[in-house]
Amino acid sequence: MSVSRVALLLLAGVLAFGVSAPQAAAGAARATAAAPAAVASPAQQLRPVRMGLIPVIPSATIFVPMDKGYFAEEGIDLQWENVQVTAEAIAQVGAGNLEAAVATIGAAVLNSLNRGVDIRILSGVHGNPPEGNGGDPMLARKDLYDSGAVRDASGLRGRRVAGNATGVYTEYAINGALRTAGLSIADVEFVPIPFPDIPNALANNAVDAAFVPEPAATAAIDAGYAVQIVPEFLRGAQITVLVAGPTLTRDRALTEAFMRGFLRGLQDLNTEGWTSPANAAIIEKYTRVPAATVQRIIPQYADPEGRINWESLMDQQRFYMERGYLNYREPLDLTRFADDGPRQAALAALR
Repeated sequence: MSVSRVALLLLAGVLAFGVSAPQAAAGAARATAAAPAAVASPAQQLRPVRMGLIPVIPSATIFVPMDKGYFAEEGIDLQWENVQVTAEAIAQVGAGNLEAAVATIGAAVLNSLNRGVDIRILSGVHGNPPEGNGGDPMLARKDLYDSGAVRDASGLRGRRVAGNATGVYTEYAINGALRTAGLSIADVEFVPIPFPDIPNALANNAVDAAFVPEPAATAAIDAGYAVQIVPEFLRGAQITVLVAGPTLTRDRALTEAFMRGFLRGLQDLNTEGWTSPANAAIIEKYTRVPAATVQRIIPQYADPEGRINWESLMDQQRFYMERGYLNYREPLDLTRFADDGPRQAALAALR
């Protein structure tokens, strides 16, 4: 598997990829030696499920159960493929080229839902915890912090603030951080910069602050040119969700089997921790972020039962509508695009 440098730096998100198609197969059981005419039973036939993923730390929600064999135990050969952006993933899922994907609900995705793309939202994936630090911090240049010019979001008025793009969760998150000081995205100069280039932009004084996913944020802080200024904002925000297309949702038994494997992984991350040696090693295996780094960064958060914060998603939709990014005028009821049956059935089976 080849992984671009972007995969080393992104969190929900969001633009770098590796390619892998890990497969698991059950071994064939043999008849006892004493039995006459011993014949091997056929191996279990795993059913392929193709999934669009970005090999970044939040994708541990898929990599952990996949690597531990939870999907294989459910009769699933999970094959993950690279996508450029989540809007592409949604299109591929809706067209049946992929069965599922992890996606943010940005403006492009919302416009696709409005156009009638055939997808269903099955579960939450990751987001901000109900309280405490989220895994994607807001940073400011250290020299500005040390001088007292920028100690919190209030010091960002009129300054250059970087994020990877507009119309996506990054812009919404910056706005959320600014709201802690009574400001909004309109009070700063938004500078679109690819995530892997943001640390250098901070180091070179090209921007004053930035929303930077892990592990790039910790790397910038350790290098001595950035400081976290808004430790906690957008409590409980839903960043990514699990979406499925018709090639998966038409098969209820397969969808429920997938959800059982997925939820077992979420529960492991919750009970063992994202930074446990075993889970950190799995994250390193698929993202190339060293396990030692994974164990030092602010942990990501995923609800262990895959619950979705719908109000958070609706608030994101309202933000994109106010910014003029949506091609419709009235907010969509996003729960119309949900199918919670498989998740509920999987939870009941796992109890």
